[in-house]
Amino acid sequence: MENYLDVMKQNLGITETMLEGLIYVQKQLSKRSYPEAVQLMEDIILSFTAVERSSRSVLRNIENTEVAEKYFTNVCANLDLVVTHLESRSYAKLQEVFQFTLIPNIKKLQRELERHFQPYVLS
Repeated sequence: MENYLDVMKQNLGITETMLEGLIYVQKQLSKRSYPEAVQLMEDIILSFTAVERSSRSVLRNIENTEVAEKYFTNVCANLDLVVTHLESRSYAKLQEVFQFTLIPNIKKLQRELERHFQPYVLS
């Protein structure tokens, strides 16, 4: 697992930054600053894709990671909804997705990654 320490540390940091970014995007949407929100969402989606890909390769080497896998799947579905609502300019629905599913699922994913990665990162 020592080979994955940097990946674990980076992914924990990136998920924290993603969460901060999502909260900022949510504020921009409420202010009707749509172009800025859209640009930042593109960056967040790219970040999530990188975290998902690299974390899944690490999680394969750890037992009992089904919950983390479930959260990756949930966040993927939430991001698909975000893209759909951005494309159709359904900003009210987008706010709902952020508040009730995306941000809570990112928080759950973050906690789950911390649960699996912290024992290795702290040792």
